[in-house]
Amino acid sequence: MSKTLYEEALEHQAETTELRRWFHSHPEPSFGEYETAARVREELDRLDIPFVTAGETGTVGILRGKSEKPVIALRADIDALEIEEKNEVPYRSQNSGLMHACGHDAHASSLLTAAKLLLRRREELPGTVKLIFQPAEEVGRGANSVISSGTLDDVQAFFGLHVRAGLPVGKAALQAGPIMAGANSLKIDVFGKSGHAGHPDNAIDVIAAGAEIVEALQHIVSREIPPTEAATISVCQFRAGTRDNIIANHARISGTVRVTSEQTRAQITEAVHRVVSGISAAHRVTSQVECEFATPVLINSAELYHTARSAVQEVLSPEAVQGVLPQLGTEDFSAYGQIAPAFFTFVGSGGEYPHHHERFDIDERVLSISAALYTAFVLHYFNLNEKSDSDA
Repeated sequence: MSKTLYEEALEHQAETTELRRWFHSHPEPSFGEYETAARVREELDRLDIPFVTAGETGTVGILRGKSEKPVIALRADIDALEIEEKNEVPYRSQNSGLMHACGHDAHASSLLTAAKLLLRRREELPGTVKLIFQPAEEVGRGANSVISSGTLDDVQAFFGLHVRAGLPVGKAALQAGPIMAGANSLKIDVFGKSGHAGHPDNAIDVIAAGAEIVEALQHIVSREIPPTEAATISVCQFRAGTRDNIIANHARISGTVRVTSEQTRAQITEAVHRVVSGISAAHRVTSQVECEFATPVLINSAELYHTARSAVQEVLSPEAVQGVLPQLGTEDFSAYGQIAPAFFTFVGSGGEYPHHHERFDIDERVLSISAALYTAFVLHYFNLNEKSDSDA
């Protein structure tokens, strides 16, 4: 009886775990993943998989099968977060103030193990698999840095996954359509006239105006966006004033807008400008608004949904598949969906603490599951392609 993909991946569990723990103990910031990239390239060299670099720390392995095309890509992100780790584990971060608190260490190690499983099937693969080890997901610019290198121009489909805290090991969440938010960065500068706190009539108070702006922004989503649409406006900083007896002449309000459709993005952007303009006029202040595009909505391709679902069912079980509502976190995997169909799957990694927490960790059983899933995405995609080619 032949082994399942998961059983094959389990044969590498010890080495996948060792690799994940090495990545975990050597976290690096976005676009500064030099040791991480070196280790990835060392592992690809060991497997005799050629690669090209994308910027200083991006790496794309190229695993060619029987022919060069079609081309499919698998993506793992490799950067860490500026968090001081509090886990008391042998593999805790060795780099002060940096931590793999989102699971990118798991993604990179699992994709390298998937490369081993795919190598066993190289002669069966009807095309090429590109293995993306992407920098700088946490700052939302890493995917575009890889895309701009030109090495993905021939890719016809992208698959990615993300370990998910709170989702039990052995479960996966996926859905066609919007699955993670697009973002706009929000910055509002309010200008008034400084003066003595005892004579506010001689000043133009930007704090009073800014407070009303913050309050009014909270009503845009609840009063103007349909309740069936997922969206939020979050003000995260309000900076004004230098002393407790001087009325401030400048305030800066900043935050983020999250949406799950481009129509909602446009609607909120218009509303922010309108609200700020009206309140500014009422308070006699002037203002400048920047509500700028940051990341696109991550939309899972409907045409890849059945490929991804059948892959998850093979590796886990039909009962393991769960739907998922759109999440208002962002993920720059969305950039790949702008150039070809793309699909992103959440994989249960258990754990007591959420992502971006100083005690975040994973149940390492998810490593072999993820490696098998990466592999299954490729095999199911190529099998479907071969069927459609023969039916044509």
